[in-house]
Amino acid sequence: MESFQYIYGPVPSRRLGQSLGIDPIPSKTCNYQCIYCQLGRTTNFTNERKNFYPKEEILKELKEVLTEKKPYFDYLTFVGSGEPTLYKDLGDLISFAKKYTEKPICVITNGSLLYKSEVRDQLYDVEVVLPTLDAGDEKTFRLINRPHPEIKFKNLIEGFIEFRSHYEGEFWVEVMLVKDVNDSKEELLKIKEKMDIIKPDRIDINVPIRPPAEKWVEVPNKSVISRLNEVFIDYNNINFPEMGHFKFYSSDFEKELLSIIERHPMREDQILESFSSPDLSKKEIQEKLSQLEKQNKILQENYHDTKFWKLKTLN
Repeated sequence: MESFQYIYGPVPSRRLGQSLGIDPIPSKTCNYQCIYCQLGRTTNFTNERKNFYPKEEILKELKEVLTEKKPYFDYLTFVGSGEPTLYKDLGDLISFAKKYTEKPICVITNGSLLYKSEVRDQLYDVEVVLPTLDAGDEKTFRLINRPHPEIKFKNLIEGFIEFRSHYEGEFWVEVMLVKDVNDSKEELLKIKEKMDIIKPDRIDINVPIRPPAEKWVEVPNKSVISRLNEVFIDYNNINFPEMGHFKFYSSDFEKELLSIIERHPMREDQILESFSSPDLSKKEIQEKLSQLEKQNKILQENYHDTKFWKLKTLN
């Protein structure tokens, strides 16, 4: 069986169950350089919207998966190797997908381009939009997200507010907390102040559970829980490992593994559970991982006493 270039999974998601991913953006192409990014440092730092890949190729894969492969999934999710709203014709991809599935469509975004009307218009028809807001002011925004110079915090917040005021779907805003950066009561109060204006349907609190772009990034101390309870009161704690198997379209271990970890670093236990079969034992999988590591294709990293495998790239 063939493997796909733009569609991957379904993969287990902590918020979306089984998520079938659509990735229209080349690896590490983003207008942010978040210090906690699980994919490593941004290598194509841009704020220009364009069709990075031919739209027809993405639509062809999408149609084939939804009409012929028909995998089970809970959400069809636009996400992946970079910021999906940088894809100029994202709206066309969404409209096309709606013709072939009745499952809800979700866009996971940093929210940076919601101040642009053409971006907002492309997202109004999806069922769930999941943006990120990690800061309550310009200073912390620059420190944690390291955005493209064209992106101003004031415009970011105005974009959130404008989109939320017209959007009829579910608007869940995620906050990624980093120790000694945005986890103090003062910083949390600033974020909460902006949330009270934006009025999301739900606030998701996260911490870096996978190896971050910058080695110095740390998970907040457990004392942050009491501060969160005091400041936010009503929020969702999603800082736990996702559970479940990753799904594949071919028996080519290397191709399928690289396709996933380019977008989603995997714990070794996830790899062993997801790929093991009567034709491929866990011991053989570990041997293949060692071979790929020696070939400089993948990299293992221990983070919080857990072994992760990531794509080997030059930062």
